[in-house]
Amino acid sequence: MPHDLQAATSEYIGWLQLEANRSPNTVRAYQSELRKLLSFLATNGHSLATADLRHEDLRAYQRHLAGRLKGPASRARALVAIRSCLRWLAREGMMEHDLSNGITLPKLEQRLPKPIDPDELARLLAALPSSTISEKRDRALVQFLISTGCRISEALALDRTDFPRSGNRLIVTGKGSKQRAVYLTTDARAALEDYLGAREDACMALFVNFDRSVQDDRGRRLTGAGSRFIVRRLRKELGAWSFKSPHVARHTTATTLLEVTGGDVRLVQEVLGHANLNTLQGYTKIVDSRKQEAYRRYQEFLDGKKTAGS
Repeated sequence: MPHDLQAATSEYIGWLQLEANRSPNTVRAYQSELRKLLSFLATNGHSLATADLRHEDLRAYQRHLAGRLKGPASRARALVAIRSCLRWLAREGMMEHDLSNGITLPKLEQRLPKPIDPDELARLLAALPSSTISEKRDRALVQFLISTGCRISEALALDRTDFPRSGNRLIVTGKGSKQRAVYLTTDARAALEDYLGAREDACMALFVNFDRSVQDDRGRRLTGAGSRFIVRRLRKELGAWSFKSPHVARHTTATTLLEVTGGDVRLVQEVLGHANLNTLQGYTKIVDSRKQEAYRRYQEFLDGKKTAGS
């Protein structure tokens, strides 16, 4: 029985939301990419019946993407959404053949994450101001991110009631609604207590926007854009030039944990909430390069001692 491709992709999006339990951001991204594919097919006179879709149609769209999106990562994100949908349609019997094997992802250059320089991090944490309520929030947010390695979306979704009355353990909800425990450093807990103790609003959110134009407490939860603005301002004011975004704090936590645990990848995987160990390869390379640099300096030290003793 033939199916309409638009209706079929809508069913797939519903499956992502209700059964696969994918994050809202992922669902929106996949839905956007599938709509672009449907628009391309319709504009170029291709049939929108699932039975009529061919490898040639998909290759034409890949060429279209190559001309429109220069970055291989952007093309890969679009094609992953399409490939996943095609695989699901075949599995559900909406397509006779699985066309997902015709989707070729561009080869991506592996970029190593760039953590905050250790010396710069120490200066940043020591210099965070805390005179005003907004400064207390900023300090608490930075300390929280560095302490826990949380994604910024995980941090901003927390409520005041999530903050533990005692101890340093709290629960965050990550991708796919998976929960995990994270831990606060002594400084992070102290910064959060100082910030929460100074608040007089009734908003449930842990991190809030203090913009006076926002009158309704329910709408005062800090947004991702607001957190990026905070980081850019602190970066400029405190000279923390390697602190380029909230996500850099996560890279920093991962790298530091790998160093202090002697390369315990599985522990760091649990802390960060990564489903795949391969995600941590970039961090291990950074740690390895730091070890190599340390041994190089050690060798120079030994060579200097030999020269002095000769």
